Formats: sequence, structure tokens, C-alpha cells
Amino acid sequence: MIKIKQISPHIRRITCPNPSRFTFKGTNCFIIGQNNLTVIDPGPIIQGFIPQLVEALKPAKINQILITHSHHDHSPAAAELKTLTGAKTYASGKHDVYRTDIDNPFKSSGDWGFTPDITLKDEQTFHCDNLTFKATKTDGHCYNHMAFALTHIDEHPTQDDENCLFVGDHIMGWASTIVAPPDGNMSRYMHNLHKLKTTPYMVFYSAHGAAITKPAARIDELIKHRLGREAEIVECLKQGIGDIVEMVKINYPKLDPALIGPAAMSTLAQLEWLMDKNMVVSDAGLTIDAHYQLAN
Repeated sequence: MIKIKQISPHIRRITCPNPSRFTFKGTNCFIIGQNNLTVIDPGPIIQGFIPQLVEALKPAKINQILITHSHHDHSPAAAELKTLTGAKTYASGKHDVYRTDIDNPFKSSGDWGFTPDITLKDEQTFHCDNLTFKATKTDGHCYNHMAFALTHIDEHPTQDDENCLFVGDHIMGWASTIVAPPDGNMSRYMHNLHKLKTTPYMVFYSAHGAAITKPAARIDELIKHRLGREAEIVECLKQGIGDIVEMVKINYPKLDPALIGPAAMSTLAQLEWLMDKNMVVSDAGLTIDAHYQLAN
């Protein structure tokens, strides 16, 4: 039996049953509206889940599906939901990578078959029945990542309690976001952290974990965390430690063995960012096996 929780006057949340060390308790699927509904991130393909969701929301009808990004725990269920309801999908675009010159160990995590019915641009305002949303491109974790602000509800023109932004995986309350090239890009991720800090929204609804009620403070924490990781890498390089495997051993002590791979990819992302800033060079391009050193 699925559990739908009312989290504000016009927003409900259901957490998909896909818990893991990467998804926390599961992917948060958000339902906005009363009679004509918009769904954000219906989640992965889980047998029986989408039919149960549609049945639980009756007699209301789902007319729109917004996708923050096309990772396998967010967008695949949109196809079944679309078939059952006729709803249109909205997103930044298809799944893609930032660069094709390096291996993609996370290729299987992408929903490569997803194509939105309606492709949205950065800062585009669009209408879904009586709801008005604003799309903000927040790539970095994923090439086509987008956040959605609920900016207006026609029958309730003043809804201060809904001054919110659905941030997908860009910002999470329970952990830092995975950024791993070529699927992700640290420079873009950091740029968009700073970008979101300038927005006026009082609540961030993340795709994993609880609502973030102090967005600016959380963004500051994440920026501090990433700059701290950068400082650790630079210190390793100053000591002549230029191999990612060795950096991970030093910078991630007592790490769960299952997370060594993600830690190495996160280190690679930080190194790519340092290379973008002309602070670091490599003897073999951007790879896990390359040797890195500070630029002269």
C-alpha cells in the first residue's frame, strides 16, 4: 500500500520504494495540485507502483510530468505514467554527457531512452493547468538537470507557504550530491550552487531526504564541503601524491569499500575542475589512472 503524505496545502509527496546507499530512503515523487495534477519525478520502474499511484489519486487526473533529470531512479516510470494518463512530460532534454573523450562508468545509471514531450529552457515560465512553474537549469550532477519553482496557483494568488523550489539531486539534505564525469561536471555544479543561493525560495524540496527549510545555509555547507575536498587534493599534490587511488586512501579514511569507486569518481570531478582553472595538469588526460600534479 503506497503512502502519500501532504507536506503543504498544495503539495503531496510519495517516496518510491527504491532505498539504497545512493538514494537514501528512496526517490521523492511530488504531486502538485488538487484536481488537475502535476507530478515531479515518478521514479524508477517498479512493478505495480505507478498503477497504484494513479488509482490512489483518483478522481484527480495527472496531466503533466516534470522530470528534474534522466537518471534511472527519476525518469523511467514516466513512460508508464504517460501511457496510463496521457500526461505530457517536461524536461531540459534528453540524457547526455559533458564529454565523450573519457569512459563513462555510470552509463547504466542514465535513462538514455527518455525524450521529453516538451523541452524547457533555462528560466522559462510555463503553465500546467492552474499552476505556473519556472524552470531553472541546474546541471552539474547530470547534464540535463533542471529545478522547478512553483510560482503561482491561479485560485490562490497569494501562497507564501508555497514559495518553493524542487531541486532534484542538485541539493540533498542527507548527503552531498554525486558529481562524476562525464555524466557530471563539478564546475557547472558549483556554478549552479551559487546561482540557487541568489533565488528567493524559502523551501527546497529535494528528490532524496527531507525538505530543506534553510536553503542558503545548506548551500553554504555544500560549497564549504567541495572547497574542503579541493584543498585536500591540492595538499596531496603539494606532497607529490598525484594518483587518485592514493588520494582516496588519504582523504576518505575508513571508507566503506563499496563507496571507493564513487569517491574516486568524485576526486576525478574535483581534479577536472582544478584543470579547468589551470591549477592542475595530467600526464594522460582526465582518467582515474592518470598522474596529476600542480601546474607550474
